[in-house]
Amino acid sequence: MRKPLVGFTLWFFICIVSVFAQVIDKTQYKAIDPFDYKLDEDKAARNAVRKFRSVVKFTSQDDTVYIFSSLDEGTSLEIRAGGQMPSLSAGQLVTAYYTATKGGVTDVLVLDEIDINNTTEGGIGLVKSNVSSSSGIRKSDYEEIDPFDYRNEVAYAEGGDVRKYKSTVLFSSQSGLNYFFISQNVRTGEDKPVDLTLKVGRRFPPLRQNQKVTIYYTATMGLTDSLVIDDIEL
Repeated sequence: MRKPLVGFTLWFFICIVSVFAQVIDKTQYKAIDPFDYKLDEDKAARNAVRKFRSVVKFTSQDDTVYIFSSLDEGTSLEIRAGGQMPSLSAGQLVTAYYTATKGGVTDVLVLDEIDINNTTEGGIGLVKSNVSSSSGIRKSDYEEIDPFDYRNEVAYAEGGDVRKYKSTVLFSSQSGLNYFFISQNVRTGEDKPVDLTLKVGRRFPPLRQNQKVTIYYTATMGLTDSLVIDDIEL
């Protein structure tokens, strides 16, 4: 009478293992850092499917969604687990293997495996994108403007208007491809500095908080004004 029970238990165990076990071909996953992944996501065609591996820092978990950050903490990744994953501690370094599928504007990310043993970017053979030595832009094409004056100017811009500006500002922070700056001071009659949010399309040298820089950027008016950094002068 015990043999059928033993057989059923073994069958049940095999089924459970087959559901949760992650069997992936790791050679199919491209080594990439989270910032370069964000560049790839921005340029990927609709429905494009890519496989990546990144060394990341575990931040937190919300049900089946794992939240990681890049090692410099400038880029976050939210990835939904595709199966059972190991328990992680806040700040733990791991290698995440994930599949990205371009939906509309952004990717849907599925976490395929977590490797808790490799904690270095060298361990996955990572080569990051380069910081260009020259932007190739003609800086004389850019009109110098104070962030306060830009804020007033944008109110009169019409749909499709493209303008080129340069502003000397203070670096505030970075989140993926978005860089945040503030004006150098508070203008008389104003309550606080002006904030500027700009997008990048390539890697720039790392900046420190409150570092004074000159940014060269293109403003394109659509439903809102889209600001893209063409160069940063340190």
